[in-house]
Amino acid sequence: MQDQRRYWTERGRDKTFTTPFRMDIFSHHVDKKARILDFGCGYGRTLAELAEAGYDDLTGLDFSEPLIERGRAEHPDLNLIAYPGGRLPFDDNTFDAALMLGVFTCIIETREQAETLLELKRVLKPGGLLYVNDFLLNRDKRNLDRYMLGQEKYGIYGIFDVEDGGTMRHHDRNHMEALFFDFESLLFEETIFDTMHGHHSEGFRSLMRIPG
Repeated sequence: MQDQRRYWTERGRDKTFTTPFRMDIFSHHVDKKARILDFGCGYGRTLAELAEAGYDDLTGLDFSEPLIERGRAEHPDLNLIAYPGGRLPFDDNTFDAALMLGVFTCIIETREQAETLLELKRVLKPGGLLYVNDFLLNRDKRNLDRYMLGQEKYGIYGIFDVEDGGTMRHHDRNHMEALFFDFESLLFEETIFDTMHGHHSEGFRSLMRIPG
């Protein structure tokens, strides 16, 4: 697989992320005093929305240092941390809620997706909430063609290369629900997202809870 870290380090700083965050859904379930982690926070756009809405215990992680640097420049009051990967730098049961917006599309290996979720479960408190936006498989010719090329190259249907050097993954809904099998689902709805490359894509938003 291609080095995703290199792509986001070299290209990420100039990206504009577009998957929307539904504050109404999130705030209905998460108190303003909750401790919140944004995993894959990019330049802090969602944390900035949360801060404006009155949330004040916010932490963001991203493995792209240029994205974190951009976020610190644009939002100097946010706690944004460059994350090298692996074990999260937090104790067990630290956070009340976590966000992952457009993160799984950037983690193309299923094993790494599962390991990431295990770490998030570790740092979330029992009863903690996880909000996820991500991309589903599409059925238009452009995507079908690149899925086929990606399957030949990577061995997994839904992985594809993008024009500026990155590799992404769109997912079957059953795959995503299987990843979340040990969470309690509060919401799973399909929708359409604008992508950072100027296209439209099938997607979903989900809110789930760790039992306990």
